[in-house]
Amino acid sequence: MREISIDLGPSIGTGDIVIVKAATAKLTPGDHLLLNLEASDAHETDRILALLENEKLDYQTHGSHDGQKFTIIATPRGKEKELH
Repeated sequence: MREISIDLGPSIGTGDIVIVKAATAKLTPGDHLLLNLEASDAHETDRILALLENEKLDYQTHGSHDGQKFTIIATPRGKEKELH
């Protein structure tokens, strides 16, 4: 199990999307991708969340206690059980 942490800058740009996409390609079951950003940029996460959905990742969002930071934790979706 690996943990990949990426700090996104003061605003989310095209370069950030490329970096996140490259990181999602390396994830295997049990890995965690942590995307850290400033809470003031939380409204800019639509492209990031769409990318995570497209890459079939589960994710949760967490805010810090002081309200300054925002983290998205993404993990690869587990394989669904086959129906018999």
